[in-house]
Formats: sequence, C-alpha cells, structure tokens
Amino acid sequence: MWAIAVAVVMAIAVALPAPSASAADSSESVDMYRLYNLNSGEHFYTANKTERDGLESAGWIYEGIGWKAPVRSSTPVYRLYNPQSGDHHYTVNANERDMLVAAGWRYEGIGWYSSDTNRDYPLYRQYNPNAVAGSHNYTLNNNEARSLVNAGWHDEGIAWYGVGGGTSVPLPQFMRPSGGAYPNLATVPNLSIEVSIAAQRVYVRSGMNTIYTMIASTGMNNSTPRGTFRVQNRGGSFYNAREGMGANYWVSWKDWGVYLFHSVPTDVQGHYIVSEGRKLGRPASHGCVRLSIPDAKWLYDQLPANTPVTVH
Repeated sequence: MWAIAVAVVMAIAVALPAPSASAADSSESVDMYRLYNLNSGEHFYTANKTERDGLESAGWIYEGIGWKAPVRSSTPVYRLYNPQSGDHHYTVNANERDMLVAAGWRYEGIGWYSSDTNRDYPLYRQYNPNAVAGSHNYTLNNNEARSLVNAGWHDEGIAWYGVGGGTSVPLPQFMRPSGGAYPNLATVPNLSIEVSIAAQRVYVRSGMNTIYTMIASTGMNNSTPRGTFRVQNRGGSFYNAREGMGANYWVSWKDWGVYLFHSVPTDVQGHYIVSEGRKLGRPASHGCVRLSIPDAKWLYDQLPANTPVTVH
C-alpha cells in the first residue's frame, strides 16, 4: 500500500488555481505552526494551538510560525494521513486528495487555506524518494528548499500561497552545537578535555586555552567519577536494558565502556527521548557525561584515543 501511495503522490503535479477577479482572501489571517518529529523526520503543520501544544508535549519539536494563511479563501488545503507510515500530506489538488484516499490514506478535512490573490508568500514543496515518513517538506524559505533539492530531494514546485511570513524559534539545545563551528581536533596541539560538574560544562583545551565549550549533563547524586582519565574505546550506539535508555556516539573515558561521553538518551527503539534531551545542562545521567547530539558526534568522530580527560 505504501508503494502505491507514493506512486499516487508522485503522479500528480501540484496545480494551483490562477487568481481571478472574483477571488478574494478573508481580511484576517491565522498563524501556521510548524513542528518536527526528531525520530520520524516528519514536519507537521497546523493552525490549531491545542494540537500544537499536544504534539510538543508528546515530544515533537516546535519550530515556530511557518507562515500566515488566510482564515478563508476559495482554495482549501486538504490534509491527509497515512496510517501505515504515520505520515501526513497536504495538497490543494482535489484529484490528488481523492487518489490518496483510494490508496488507503485518511482524509482529515481542510487544514487551512491558500491565498487566492497574494503571490508574495509561496510555499515550496519538496519530495524525498527515500523517506517513509516525512517524505514531503513545505517551506516558505527558498534557501531551505534549494538546500533539500541539492541534497537529493525532488523539487515539486509551489504547493500553495500564504499571506504573511513566519517566525522561527531556535532548535532545542540538545539538537544543536553548543558553541558554533567545531575546530578540527586533529590539528589541536596539547589537546585535553576538562569536565566541570559544578558548571555542567565540558571544556576542550589546547594547553591552557579553552577552544570550545559544550553544555553537558553529568551524573545525578554525584555519580560521575572525579579524577584524571584518558579516552579509550568508542561506538556508534548502545542500549542499557537495566536503565531503559541508550545513546549514540559514545566515547569511553573510564573502565572501557562504563563511563562515557555520549548523546542525550535514546529509547529501546533508538529514538531520542526528547524529555531527557531537555534536561541538558543539569545533572541527569547515571554517571556518564551527556552532550548534545552534534557535540557527541563531533567527539565520536574526532577525539583521539588516549586524550587526557579531567573530571572535577
């Protein structure tokens, strides 16, 4: 069924009606909220604040206002849901809507409206042929659209039109680098790592100079060992059934796989636990040192074995 549904979506071009003399948007607009599911890769769009807040409570990442839509126009945007993949799809094309319903998608009604007359705020549509969920992206940002197309997504043109711009919000700390661009650790002389339990920070040092600072979460109840250690082995991921958590991008600094630098936690399915990620910056682990996802990957990729690690 999924293959059929994808074929249906790809078979239909996005067809927007041309503005007419009688077409008119309502004078009022509504904010369109954009959310992101870190684990499925799906972006979700809604004008409903209650739905937005419920998804954020369930672990979705709120990304801000994507655009402003007219409260009403003659061009509805239809919302559909694929119960097999968990994916949503949005279209102004009634034929596309009907073919997806015939292929097993659920029609969820009119999500919002496209502008009949304003062409200043086009929403660009891209398709990822390799994704199961989150296979389509819709964005007001042409730079985002071009970036995805350059990365292999298919450009599907303009999906609909808004009547105003959006306002983004920063990604949660656990999803972004702590301090901007990363230095190349292979070129750093006298490299060492310092972990401050009091500050909940990890300092990357070149001799006496700090060259990068990362926000961290050390162990609850003083469970992170203090002392001087060295980087040992590493791995892509692990899961601890006793704790009910795992993580990605781990680098051991004590007892060969017991005490680690690693990403914020994952669950048994390998999905990031957003509620745990939001604890970054305060003691939350069972003794390891948690880092943001990109910070942990950077150390996993670049931190040389035998690098000194001091914890105090």
